[in-house]
Amino acid sequence: MKEKPVVELPSQASERLFFLDFLKAISIISVVSFHAIFLPRSALNASEGILETLFAPLRFCVPVFLTISIFLFEKQIAKSSTETLTETSTQSNKALLKKRFNRLITPILFWFAVAAGLKIINGNSILEVIVSIFQGEIFTGAYYFLVILQLLWNFVLVRDWLIKENNIFTTIIAQGVVLLFVYAVISDFFVDEVLKVVVFLERPLIIYWFVYIALGVYIYQNFDWIERVSHSLSKTNKALILCITAATMMAEYRILTLLLADSLRPFDYAAFSCILSVPIMFICFASVNEKSLPLPIVKLTKLLSKYSLGIFCINGILAQIFLSIGTKLFSQISFNLTQILLIKVISWIALLGLSLMFSILLKRLGLKKVVC
Repeated sequence: MKEKPVVELPSQASERLFFLDFLKAISIISVVSFHAIFLPRSALNASEGILETLFAPLRFCVPVFLTISIFLFEKQIAKSSTETLTETSTQSNKALLKKRFNRLITPILFWFAVAAGLKIINGNSILEVIVSIFQGEIFTGAYYFLVILQLLWNFVLVRDWLIKENNIFTTIIAQGVVLLFVYAVISDFFVDEVLKVVVFLERPLIIYWFVYIALGVYIYQNFDWIERVSHSLSKTNKALILCITAATMMAEYRILTLLLADSLRPFDYAAFSCILSVPIMFICFASVNEKSLPLPIVKLTKLLSKYSLGIFCINGILAQIFLSIGTKLFSQISFNLTQILLIKVISWIALLGLSLMFSILLKRLGLKKVVC
């Protein structure tokens, strides 16, 4: 299927970029929510499964971030192809990939080094640090960077095949089959060794994520249609769609928490409802622009979007530090659900604020590349 590049006026492009800023802003707020519980598991009592279920609708965050990355990369490739008036070859795609990798490698090396240094100071061995790096656990959320590097690389390899619409749907179906396999693994349909291997490989394992390559390409190719649908839907209809999606995610995550009595990791995002949440979020918010929101919300949206990289990394490191402190302070105390929710909300606001503050500070110190 041939691409249909659209020439946009600067104002039109700006409005569309704001829609992506809005998605990034609400996604980074959601990401922080999952890291903002600084209590040991013993203090959570029997509330951990309930928390996972209540906050399940916010798990759109990582899938949306991944889809936006592919969306923007496909946009960059399409723009390059239009400017040169030729079909973009695999070789030129790899050149764009190299530029994207160079953009990512600085913050990755910086934040992985900071987190590794803190772990060594805290008494972890070099081997433990190396394992935590490859498992994406050097700091909370570090797996995201290992996933995005894999997705970008694989996208370049399969793009010429994937840009055909039938192949996009084939990829989505393939992801569904893989998730059925994952459900079978955690339901003890296979020998324990299979589950142990999957758990050891942790969240960076590509089998949970490749569908977001297809979704990023499909949404870019059909964005005009998605935008029209978004404009045609009333706020009431959008709210209803979001509520149904949230209920679906809560129901599926309730099943997962029952199957995985110990912990959701590494199956946090191995859910059909996570995949569904991506097109829903794009359809519901594609019509958002600066004129449709109050000025303070617009400013906050742009601020959170601009520093989303720094917030993502800093909150992950701070979360581990605060959890270590919380474990020492509250190891002999248990809280009820109301208390836990109150602690989580306060911690959520504090962690987001601190992460944003440190991101702005680092930019002013000349470290823009690691936070923006």
